[in-house]
Amino acid sequence: MTRSLGVTLAAVFAATPAFADHPGAFRVEGMGPLATALITGGLALLVALIVVVLIMVLTRPNPDQGASGETSAKRSEPDTR
Repeated sequence: MTRSLGVTLAAVFAATPAFADHPGAFRVEGMGPLATALITGGLALLVALIVVVLIMVLTRPNPDQGASGETSAKRSEPDTR
């Protein structure tokens, strides 16, 4: 019990208040936090859409291949089924 009390007291006395609005490179004077959040969210959505489109383009099937993945040279043989 003494050890947990000591750890708790050390954590309480070591804690300092956190300030939510740090000035920095992303801080724009005159722009509200909601506008900043909406712009950041919109940019994140745009990046996600670009990633999805790139994955779809890079993983699309070759136009020379059929639905089963055979090349056009193999498909030119007569189908005997």
